[in-house]
Amino acid sequence: MHPDKLLNIQDLSSEDRYGYFIRKVADSEVVWLIQNNDQYVTLGDKEEQIAIPVWPEKEFAEMMLRDEWATCTVDNIEVHEFIDWLDTLNEKSYKVVGFPSIDLKGVVVTADEMKNHLIHEIQQFE
Repeated sequence: MHPDKLLNIQDLSSEDRYGYFIRKVADSEVVWLIQNNDQYVTLGDKEEQIAIPVWPEKEFAEMMLRDEWATCTVDNIEVHEFIDWLDTLNEKSYKVVGFPSIDLKGVVVTADEMKNHLIHEIQQFE
């Protein structure tokens, strides 16, 4: 991906990045995550709510490999497998951050909400 395109997309609002994430994943059928050893990285908030950050393309996830994530790697998961995994995340009350920015700001949704958004968008491609 051209560096200017990367920066332009990264500079979108959290809501626009989330929409881009849903559309891109429905089209490419791949979700990108950051892995530390054998576990995906998580984010937490003041209420101790755990959220899994996800990205629509490898390049965006790779941009995050700095500071505390410098030794991590990026990994992908097929979208239908990811949708199934969202059920497990929902049971654990984990949230999902769709396409967080470099400063880790993004739209936080329940696993069920993301599942519904992805299923709806995937149906548009069929």
